[in-house]
Amino acid sequence: MIDIRNLDIDMGRSRVVSKLTARFETGRLHAIIGPNGAGKTSLLKAICGLLPSAAGTIRLAGHDLSALSLQERARLMAYLPQERTIAWDLKAIDIAALGCAGLSAEDSRRHAQQQLVVMGLSDKAENSVFSLSGGQRARVLLARLLATDAKIYCLDEPLTALDPAWQRRMLEVLKARAVQGCTVIVSIHDIGLAAQFADDLWVLDQGRLVAHGVPEVALSDDVLRQVFNITGMFTDGRHLRIDPKALPEHSA
Repeated sequence: MIDIRNLDIDMGRSRVVSKLTARFETGRLHAIIGPNGAGKTSLLKAICGLLPSAAGTIRLAGHDLSALSLQERARLMAYLPQERTIAWDLKAIDIAALGCAGLSAEDSRRHAQQQLVVMGLSDKAENSVFSLSGGQRARVLLARLLATDAKIYCLDEPLTALDPAWQRRMLEVLKARAVQGCTVIVSIHDIGLAAQFADDLWVLDQGRLVAHGVPEVALSDDVLRQVFNITGMFTDGRHLRIDPKALPEHSA
């Protein structure tokens, strides 16, 4: 579904992604991981056409990204930015319904309500979003994303503001969308959750792709040590246990 070749992305005079080649297959939950400044957000924005590339190509569903109109991109993909900004104090159901492009008002509310149910907010549909907690507002925005019924989902740190139970629930929901035939790409800081739920891991470091594969392959001893400055091991399948002694010391 998404084919990237030799991608370079610049921010000002700095190259934030360099010579990246990747193929994100349909039907899989892909997690992009890496330390701060690795280029995760820049890559997601470039895939969505929100950040120009300095070189290379991005193809979506067999079409060059640059050849797709804004309307075609909007029909094909949905994007959740890292910033969880809501400008207007609308009802939760009205915010979620913003993702229902092309539907009648009645169908939009019905579909939005279904996504709020998925997000555990069926009883909050008529509440103003500013009256909700930070975690509940985050789930409203996730409901809006799901309401698009897109073929490609790109989510930048979707677990932010969610409690541990909802972090896991959200990854289960996204994995279900992938199984239904979507391409789902998420950037995640929690490599333990990424290892447990993702089908593929893409490890970025200083703008370069340094590892890719199933979690047990992508998170090798060398990658854990060199990229994340930790050591760890897999136990009981995909559960990654990190050695506390290996955590970097905090400087004053």
